[in-house]
Amino acid sequence: MQWRLGQRGYKVLDLEEWHNGSHKYDVISCLNLLDRCQYPATLLRNIKESLVPDSGRLLLAVVIPFEPYVEFGSCGQKPSERFHIEGESFEEQVNSLVKNVLHPAGFEVERFTRVPYLCEGDLHQSFFLLDDAVFVLRPS
Repeated sequence: MQWRLGQRGYKVLDLEEWHNGSHKYDVISCLNLLDRCQYPATLLRNIKESLVPDSGRLLLAVVIPFEPYVEFGSCGQKPSERFHIEGESFEEQVNSLVKNVLHPAGFEVERFTRVPYLCEGDLHQSFFLLDDAVFVLRPS
């Protein structure tokens, strides 16, 4: 992906370079990453600090049900930073995500939708059909 974007004229930044304070972005996308990230609260903080003040936006997709799991090679574990997300239904988890994670992280919801998400399966099933909550967020 990085190579292809570079071939099309996009500047691709290193993992540690994008949030070092030297760049401000109009839009940052974070798609299906919060549940697979070792430090999701830190990621949200870095994103907020990297957005253009007032006009910057975060495009955030979160898989629901929210079940964080960080893979390291052939094994996995719970992330070092954890979110308190409650509820059994899609609606309950999204409300909890907004109330307990996004608002405290300094984001307000501008738009929101629910979309299907196909993810890789396991030994018993070739794929899983889940739901994504997709948000357009602005810093509050």
